[in-house]
Amino acid sequence: MSDVIAGLRRELEQRLKEIERQLAEHEPLLREREQIEAALGQPPFAAAPVRTAAKRAPAARKPAAKRAPRGANREAILKVVDERPGASAAEISGVTKIARPVTYNTLAKLVEQGQLEKTELPGGQTGYKLATPVATAPGL
Repeated sequence: MSDVIAGLRRELEQRLKEIERQLAEHEPLLREREQIEAALGQPPFAAAPVRTAAKRAPAARKPAAKRAPRGANREAILKVVDERPGASAAEISGVTKIARPVTYNTLAKLVEQGQLEKTELPGGQTGYKLATPVATAPGL
């Protein structure tokens, strides 16, 4: 098996020498190419510098808005509904300055928890009011 490997090694070394001879033939051409490229880079042959468009600085990011403390939106919504029974979700959002999606989500949770009730307003809108406490029978 070592004879096979030795034979392959000899063939590879011969091929390497052959490649080096062929490359040596092209070396004068490579040097000439480098000289021509260098000459073209010098005046009077040098092309006028290509002006690239000025890059704009990336837009400054606004810092993220501070989050309200836990339960603050809920309390603000309950306060507005207490002051304005029958207020619509849009009205509540406007008064509290809470984003509408957050307001709608919080209102739905408060209705589900039984703290608020939906009321039908004239014009087909939905209003919200504080839930009426359920009276418990005495003795239960």
